[in-house]
Parts: sequence; structure tokens; C-alpha cells
Amino acid sequence: MNHQVLFPIIELLEKNNIKYALGGSGLLYYLNLIGSVNDWDITVECPKDKLVKAINGYDWEEQRSGDYPFASQYRLSIGSHNIDFIGSFAFYAEDEVLKLPVSVYGNWDGINLSSPEIWYIAYFLMGRKEKARLILSYLKENKVKVNELLIRDLLKKDSLNNEIRQEFKLLIQ
Repeated sequence: MNHQVLFPIIELLEKNNIKYALGGSGLLYYLNLIGSVNDWDITVECPKDKLVKAINGYDWEEQRSGDYPFASQYRLSIGSHNIDFIGSFAFYAEDEVLKLPVSVYGNWDGINLSSPEIWYIAYFLMGRKEKARLILSYLKENKVKVNELLIRDLLKKDSLNNEIRQEFKLLIQ
């Protein structure tokens, strides 16, 4: 899949001042950790009605959201473009809800990319251990790119898994 399909959508998000970041397999592809993109996962921080208004010209539909381990507020999809919007990205962890911020790592042809640290947590909590391991290896090999401030903020959350907590501590030593 070509990331250029996202350009008009990103333009709408930015025009409507919606904070967003591309994650999932799109991020893994950008980081050269996988060879192809499954779909485009875009995390957003805005009320659902604001996103709906922004993407009104597209044939979108609401997907199920909030089923364990997911605790995000909503999920909207544009099937024709293989895009999933995840509103207020969150997971059930350690008997609490772990909210993951929209944190921007960098830019890919004008598209905000999510911090790998966020998707390491997400994949770990989804049980997708191989993808979590790929991201953790990337972070260990590219310590200069690790977002220490983000990790320090995440370490303050009681709901952060102990194994993730230990790996993050090693990254910022």
C-alpha cells in the first residue's frame, strides 16, 4: 500500500486541528521493520464528532471498540483506504486503563508518525509479541532516537506492565 493515499486525509485532520499520529504497520514499515503495510492505523485525540465532521466526505463506518484489551473511546474506519482511526488510544492493563498519548516521533512526507515507544506498549498489550519485539530491538539499536521524556512520563503510570517498565528503564539508563 502506498502512503500517499493518506495525504488528503491528513490534510483534513490538520485543517480541523486534530492531533494525530500514524502507527501500527505503517510505522513498522517506515522504520524498515516489516516489508508491507496491512492497514493504516491513525491515533487521534479529539471527540468523535469532530473527527466525523472532518472526514464527512468519505464513506466511513464505526467499528467495535473497547473490547478487552482495548479501551480506546472509539474506532472509525474508511474501508476504501484501509484506514482505522483510533480515538483516545488506550488499553486495559494491570486492572486499570492505560491511556497512550498521541506522541509524534517524526514525519514521513508530511505525515506525523507515532512514537515507537507507544506502539511497543500497544503491541505488547495486544499480545503481538513479535511486533513488540521488533520495536524494542529498534529502540535498543537506536538509543539516540529514544524519547526519554515520553518514557519518563509513561513510567509514572501505575498501570504500566512490569515487563514494559523494566525494558523502558533499560532504554533510558
